[in-house]
Amino acid sequence: MGYNMSFQNTSSDYSADTVEESTAVEERGALASLVSLDAVGFWLAVTLPVPTVLLLASGVSTIHELAAIGGLLVANLLAFYLGHGYSTTEP
Repeated sequence: MGYNMSFQNTSSDYSADTVEESTAVEERGALASLVSLDAVGFWLAVTLPVPTVLLLASGVSTIHELAAIGGLLVANLLAFYLGHGYSTTEP
C-alpha cells in the first residue's frame, strides 16, 4: 500500500503573497539604485570643482583646455541635479 503524501496549499492568497513579495524586493532594489545615484551625484558635485579650479588657475591657452573646463562645468551641473536629493538621514 502506497501512501500519497502530497501537500496542497489551501490558502488562495499564496500566489498573491508571492507576487507582492517579489514586487517589494524589486522596489527596494530600484530604490537602492536611486539612492546610489543620488549619492554619486552629490559627491561628484562636491569634487568636480577641484579640477575645474585647477584648470582655471593654470590658465586657458588652448581650445582644448576651454572645452575641458566647459565639460567639467556641465558635468558639475548634471551632478548637482542628480545629487540634490541626497541625504544620509532617513526620512
